[in-house]
Amino acid sequence: MSEIKTPLKDRVPVGQKAAFGAGHFVLNLLPGVLGVYLQVFILTAFGMDPIWAGLLGGLPRIFDALTDPIMGFISDNTKSRYGRRRPYIFSGAIISGILFILMWQLDENASMTYNFWYVMILQILFLVGNTMFATPLVGLGYEMTPDYNERTRLMSLANSMGQIAWIIVPWLYVIIPDPNTFDNPAQGVRTMAYIVGGVCMVFGILPALFCKGMDAGEMEDRERISLKTLAKNMKKLYEGIVQVSKNKPFMKLCGATFLVFNGFQLVAAFSVFIIVFYMYQGSWEMAGTWPAWFNSLNAVITALIVIPIVSKMATRFGKRKAFLIATFLSIIGYILKWWGFDVELNEQFNQTALGESLTEALGSLFNFLNPYLESIGATWFTINVEDGVPWLIFLPIPFFAFGMGGLFTLMMSMTADVCDLDELENGLPRKEGTFGAIYWWMVKVGQALAIILSGVILKIVGFDQNITDQSLETMTNLRIADILVPASTAALAFLVMWRYDLGEKRVREIAAELKKRKALPKRTSSSYHAQNLLSLTSLQIAPDFKYDIDFSDKSIDEVLHLFSTTLNKGMHGLCFSPYEEGQDIEDVLSEEQIIRRVDIVKPYTNWLRSFSSTGGNEYIPQVARRSGIKTMAGAWISEDKAQNQIEIEELIKLGKAGHVDIAVVGNEVLLREELTEEELLVYIETVKKALPGIPVGYVDAYSLFNESSSLIEACDVILINCYPFWEGAEIEIATSYLREMYSLVKAKAKDKPVMIAETGWPTQGENTGKAIPTRLNAMKYFINVNNWAQKENIDLFYFSSFDESWKARHEGDVGQRWGIWDKNEKIKFK
Repeated sequence: MSEIKTPLKDRVPVGQKAAFGAGHFVLNLLPGVLGVYLQVFILTAFGMDPIWAGLLGGLPRIFDALTDPIMGFISDNTKSRYGRRRPYIFSGAIISGILFILMWQLDENASMTYNFWYVMILQILFLVGNTMFATPLVGLGYEMTPDYNERTRLMSLANSMGQIAWIIVPWLYVIIPDPNTFDNPAQGVRTMAYIVGGVCMVFGILPALFCKGMDAGEMEDRERISLKTLAKNMKKLYEGIVQVSKNKPFMKLCGATFLVFNGFQLVAAFSVFIIVFYMYQGSWEMAGTWPAWFNSLNAVITALIVIPIVSKMATRFGKRKAFLIATFLSIIGYILKWWGFDVELNEQFNQTALGESLTEALGSLFNFLNPYLESIGATWFTINVEDGVPWLIFLPIPFFAFGMGGLFTLMMSMTADVCDLDELENGLPRKEGTFGAIYWWMVKVGQALAIILSGVILKIVGFDQNITDQSLETMTNLRIADILVPASTAALAFLVMWRYDLGEKRVREIAAELKKRKALPKRTSSSYHAQNLLSLTSLQIAPDFKYDIDFSDKSIDEVLHLFSTTLNKGMHGLCFSPYEEGQDIEDVLSEEQIIRRVDIVKPYTNWLRSFSSTGGNEYIPQVARRSGIKTMAGAWISEDKAQNQIEIEELIKLGKAGHVDIAVVGNEVLLREELTEEELLVYIETVKKALPGIPVGYVDAYSLFNESSSLIEACDVILINCYPFWEGAEIEIATSYLREMYSLVKAKAKDKPVMIAETGWPTQGENTGKAIPTRLNAMKYFINVNNWAQKENIDLFYFSSFDESWKARHEGDVGQRWGIWDKNEKIKFK
């Protein structure tokens, strides 16, 4: 059981939960009614050919599936005073409500061709409006709270309110054809369209008016969306979809949903057919309202009983275990259908004392209600108990209701957790809209397949709904399919989720890490102000094709080949990134992980640079020297004087043991303003005295050495960090920019050697001025920088070896994207 209470600030107010639930009511009602109209009443009320009706049901689905990811991308990257979701929810609810009304103002006397194209065109327009409403609504739900358990409670209430739609929808089969309610079914369709469209507009705008999510805050790294940026937007959309599809926990959620939902959908109509054609010998009149009551009671039990239980289970046992329990119970429910739909067993139960008492009580209730129902024109709602009541058909419902009741309650909550994981791994902007769009795209595609396969199964078993007298073999096979299909898909979903590993502990760790990223400032200093170099020199910087390759006529494959060739030639030095995914600078590194990563980089570099001599970092120079690599080993210096002493002592130990070729006392401590120059010089002098045979230096931004002659005087070797990226230099002049940085310090260093201790280019993240972090730009920079360094014998350490997520807390999302290899130790440029 979770011992962590939801913080007050992470709780969603009841009013916002209710407003979000109202949106889910609309989310279910519109497609539910649309399905009834397209599958039944466009045939019976307007005489549409079944083939044409099938096209009306299928073709727009293809269009709808394409618009979902696009809308998700637009919503994720929108920036407005009202947030990135709510404007679309508001306008989408209004547009889809109006278009739903217009779509069903059909004339039963019009030609079939006219009605076909009328519904086709308006349905496509309606689906655009519905996508504008639905996709941002789903995304908003993922971001309304960062709390693990509060997400489940939010989705629980929303799903319960959404079930109200499924209580209502089955009664359309009864109300619309009722001659006491409407003159004819066509009038019923038109009138109910007004009611449904109006209700959806009223309830659909409530989330836009009252719900709040992360969308109100500042969101970095959004894509600008306009006609001019359309090509770039489509590329980013594709990259986002690929990124999302690589998220293993999310794909497990999609797989389990596909199996459970579409297994249920595939046989959704079978229960009605079994009730009518097996239990009541093909007589719809004798079956009466029992099919409607069966489906409505399923929705009631799901909303009022199952979903609250699932929510409690998720809080107590975790979402994964809750899903497994719910899925197992649903399998039991599907199996119980065999006895629940048995005619003889129902007859036997009706003859028992309990059965007779229940039937008598139900009859008395409706004898009491019938006069009132007749007075309001709702006689279609009544129940006739004269021929007995099929009580046992309701027996499986409390069990198989756990399948659908647990599915979306838990899956939507877990998808919100996955969005956090994606932000941790891939940075901003958050992609709730994209995740939601892909999730529901998968549901819609699966639903279309389920409809097709449902017809195939009916054909295989020999069922024909136009024939009253079905054979016993046909109905037996249909009953077997009604049980076997959803039970099998649920069992497969159980196996898929068995190894799902994004539990509460990990989700809370991710949330804490994201909170740190947002709380801590990015790297800022006067030394990294945009165009800082230009304030120190009057030179006009331009590419120098003596060193720089002109990439304007190079294809991506050619650039990749040049990168590979340059990498395989080897570098002078490489800044070593030891921290694995999930580790932070407070964690102690193992020798095993150092050995593994050194083995990866050793074919490509002559030197390795380390930044600390404690916490397992001391293994880096030891392992490097055993691998034949020279070392520039560092002591990490900060305002913590006690820790500084430990770092200095450990660096000296490494030096005396023969593991250090260059000793570095501190990295950017003056840039961060954590020590004075006088304090730093004392540390440098201490190490120089202890290690007389080893060059000693200090690493900081090039501009600080340009300003401090005493710092240059104290160091045996001048070690400068040069980042054209942080100064906003565009990639075309970045290496020329680097050369000027180097030349500036070289002129001040007298005869002392100058080394570039860090330089590099990130592959992803936020822009800095005209400096754009992309995979292509990173390759260009790497190629040109190493060409220059090798031609001019410049000692240069490239930053860095591996991506490290912890750096995002200090330098934003871009801070974790500087590696040649990714966080999984795979080379990023192939």
